Amino acid sequence: MTQTRADRLRRRCGFDGNPLRRRVDRVQWRVGLLLLLVFLVVAPIACAHAVRSVHTAGVRAERYEAATRHRVEATVVGVRPLESGRDVSVVWTGPDGAMRTGHYTSWKATRLGERRELWAGPHGGLGETGPRKHVRTIGDDASAGAATAAVTGLPLLTFYLLVRRRCDRCRYRRWEDEWADFDRRSRSA
Repeated sequence: MTQTRADRLRRRCGFDGNPLRRRVDRVQWRVGLLLLLVFLVVAPIACAHAVRSVHTAGVRAERYEAATRHRVEATVVGVRPLESGRDVSVVWTGPDGAMRTGHYTSWKATRLGERRELWAGPHGGLGETGPRKHVRTIGDDASAGAATAAVTGLPLLTFYLLVRRRCDRCRYRRWEDEWADFDRRSRSA
């Protein structure tokens, strides 16, 4: 049973001496196989390089944000509506005991006097999100790998589709010629 499946797959892929296969069929198959092999060699190398670069940058950003951002308990002292979100003014006590003020944009409903847990950056920047998490770096790695594989494979696929179109035109032209020849022979007989 396994032998027949393997044999069927072998024939379907064109590894046979079938006399009904035309030269154009074999050319199309060989070009497709060559392009697949090129993809299987180039894509992993390109993906590894892209993922390594993105991962290094992500880990660097994780470390920098973990070292420079700290959690603050802030009190809302002003809310100004924007076209998209709200400009929120807050005050908090810094690590040195001094009162600090800042602004950030929020999409959450906010009231005056409300206590908010925020993250302060190195230059007084505020935000509702904490330091970058490793999960985000892993997600960026996966996205970079998938995008690199797609960008690597797309030109090869496009080239194969152009070759296939050319082979189909040749195949259809030969079909027409053979049917015309068959029709001529059947009328003369």
